[in-house]
Amino acid sequence: MEEERKWENLASDCLVCIFCYLGMEELTVALPFVCKSWHEASLDPRCWKKLNFLELDFSSGSNFERRFKQEYGVGSRFCFSSLVKLCIERSHGSAVELSIPSVCSDSILQALISASIGCPKLKVVEFPGVRRQDEKQLPQLISKWKELETLKISLKPVSFIETIEQININCPNFAGLRLYGLFNNAETKAIAGCIPRLKIFAINGSIIDKEGLMEILDGCSELEVLNVSDCAGFDVDDEILMKASKIKKFVFNDVTKEGNMIHHLLLERLQVVTKYSHWQQIM
Repeated sequence: MEEERKWENLASDCLVCIFCYLGMEELTVALPFVCKSWHEASLDPRCWKKLNFLELDFSSGSNFERRFKQEYGVGSRFCFSSLVKLCIERSHGSAVELSIPSVCSDSILQALISASIGCPKLKVVEFPGVRRQDEKQLPQLISKWKELETLKISLKPVSFIETIEQININCPNFAGLRLYGLFNNAETKAIAGCIPRLKIFAINGSIIDKEGLMEILDGCSELEVLNVSDCAGFDVDDEILMKASKIKKFVFNDVTKEGNMIHHLLLERLQVVTKYSHWQQIM
């Protein structure tokens, strides 16, 4: 009778190949605690190339939080920064993607700082944004990722121009930008001037005028995907359509010149933030 083969007896390389297709929850709170061979395989840097924390449930009392505390002997308070450091350490500098969810603002900044040190090969970085007083650190942090190709930020930072300038200097392969906010002419000029080889530009729901959009269309001649759906500040007229005719995918659903309630709320929010930032400078 043929002896039944056991999963724990699989060659380490086979286990690693399988584990590479699994998510962060399995890699952190499941696989390492099955047996010794699985634990060793789960620590292979090849399993930690994509640090996608978006798929995890960080709500209080979630199954992931409960298991993490139990397996790692963490106290009553779960710390996102500690989780990020753990995963970065296990990647041994091999991570190429980092996706951070909307958690505590302090934790987001700490995660980015840790990644700027421990993940020099990142190609894709995604995060929701940081506190206004911390945004001045973003250009320096992003400049550490020399192989950066795509940047996704939920809300455009105040230090946006400085960030773009650092990308121009340090990230020769940069090709994709996705973010949301109000774009002034200085910022659109910076995009066209600093990253002319941009291939993907998505600003869904943002505010940008026709002059700014035309600046980008003129300056970024290699654009392949442009998404301005739900944007306000311009009408998609014949001139814009002519400029965008060479773009493979131009998405402009529900664009409006006047804007809607959401755009007005964005304007009000940015005006308050600008005034608050001015007060901080005075104080």
